[in-house]
Amino acid sequence: MKKYLLLLIIVVFCNNFASADKVSEGEQLIQKAKMAQIKDEGYEYINQARDIFKEEYEKNPADIRTLLGLSKIGQFIQDRADAKLYVLKAYNTNPSDPKLQKEMADFYYNFQEYATALEYYKLSLASGLLMDFDTNLQTAKCYEKLGDLGNAELYYQICAQINPSSKIVADRLNQYDSDKHPDNSEELENAKYKYLFKDKKLSEKEQNALDSEKIIEQINSFY
Repeated sequence: MKKYLLLLIIVVFCNNFASADKVSEGEQLIQKAKMAQIKDEGYEYINQARDIFKEEYEKNPADIRTLLGLSKIGQFIQDRADAKLYVLKAYNTNPSDPKLQKEMADFYYNFQEYATALEYYKLSLASGLLMDFDTNLQTAKCYEKLGDLGNAELYYQICAQINPSSKIVADRLNQYDSDKHPDNSEELENAKYKYLFKDKKLSEKEQNALDSEKIIEQINSFY
């Protein structure tokens, strides 16, 4: 009897390990699809991932990683109904889990529903992902999409504190700073011109009335 139980435990353990390994493979394929430079190549990876997750779903329809994998596939191919079905199944297993709250936010963001996405991002921040870089970054993007640039900049600043080496964040903050302080080099050049030539006397050639009028018009244009 003991040998039978031991054998059963070993079989169950091996099956769970194999399933986890297949799920990891599916997740990697989704990442490859997102990074693919060629659209057809991306869909090839997604089709492979779908086969894996569908098979795992048949084995264990309650596995959260499998549900999220199927949702991400739906998001990639813009199948909103399928994507929402699986992300909700995952979310409903534990609605207070900040990581699942973020998954809901990502779903809405990927379907351009930025106001709803923002609600879930803020919920996940309050529930435990307060210092998570990606959650803060997505929150900033949502505010940006909704036209609230003040809050967008605030969350980009938070991101900069969490990850000072992020080029994406640095570029966005530089853009916000540039918008506040636009390039005034042309204005400075005009001021410099006016200063250098304010006391300029006309040459003999410029005494010609027509030439003088043109020069005066040119100088006045800088005022």
